[in-house]
Amino acid sequence: MDNTISPPPFPTSVVIKLDQLQYTFFKKSRLEIHSPEGKVLTVICKPLPSRTDEDAIYQLWAQACLLEVLFDEINERVKLPQRAINCLSHVIDRIDGHLRKQLSK
Repeated sequence: MDNTISPPPFPTSVVIKLDQLQYTFFKKSRLEIHSPEGKVLTVICKPLPSRTDEDAIYQLWAQACLLEVLFDEINERVKLPQRAINCLSHVIDRIDGHLRKQLSK
């Protein structure tokens, strides 16, 4: 007979409350959420103004990471609405265009 107690079920959502100092820091920076193995799961930040090519490349990288996380969550049984498909296609086209420009340099 097993006398161990099962842990409570994991909640479907988690609320993290920040104190004023943490919130001030959050507004001026970005938040990365990593898995226990260190894999970046998502990045939360305000869009950076694209002042330089480096800024634009960083934004594109952040969007690509977020897309990767979303694609990991979607399987073939999920039917995406047409608007989601159009938006994903637009972002992938932007990434593809950037990669083509890089290859032609």
